[in-house]
Parts: sequence; structure tokens; C-alpha cells
Amino acid sequence: MKNENLIHVKLEYGEALQSKKDILLSEMNLLKITRIIKEYRLLRLEELKIKLKLYREIKETLTNIRKMQTALPKLEIPEILKKDKEIEEPDKLPIREKVYDEGIESQLQEIQEKLKSIGR
Repeated sequence: MKNENLIHVKLEYGEALQSKKDILLSEMNLLKITRIIKEYRLLRLEELKIKLKLYREIKETLTNIRKMQTALPKLEIPEILKKDKEIEEPDKLPIREKVYDEGIESQLQEIQEKLKSIGR
């Protein structure tokens, strides 16, 4: 570069000192953020390892349950008990109708009438 393109800015001593402090504080904050990001990555990797281990254990448990179901004999329920069991089960739950509070409805009606009278 040629000397013609250089621009010089004059700063007072206090301004220069404050600028230097601000730059150092910014660097310090960036380093803290970097440290936190690294810690987060380590914790995230640990979390993923634990989840993978849990997934494998659940898969193994399901496999063992399926093996046990095939190995164990099936339970045969006598016809008499089957009929009793079917009778005990309720058909359908009753459908609840919406219950409106007449006091609220009347108050809403009064407010609507007042709004109409004001609008006229």
C-alpha cells in the first residue's frame, strides 16, 4: 500500500485505554464461550452414548420377552370365564353433553344488548 491510502485516527489516552479493555473483555468472553461449547459437545456425546446403550438394552429386553412368550405355554381360559369376562366389560362410555351456565348466558345476552344500544 502506498502512504496515500493510510488513514490515521487520533484517540485520547482514556479512549485508547477503554478500547483496549473492551477488546480484551471481548476476547475473554469469546474464550469462555468456546470453553462452554466444548463442554457442551462432551456432554452431548456422553448423552448420545447413554441413549445408545439404553436403546440396546431395551431391544435386548424385548427380544427376551418375545422368546419367553414363545417358550411359555399359552393360557387357555374356560368358556364359562370368557362369557363372564365379556359381560363385565362396559359397552361404551356415555357421552357427556355440554352444560351451559344459564347465568353466564344471560349475562352475555345483556352485554350484547347493551352493545347494540350503544351502537345505535
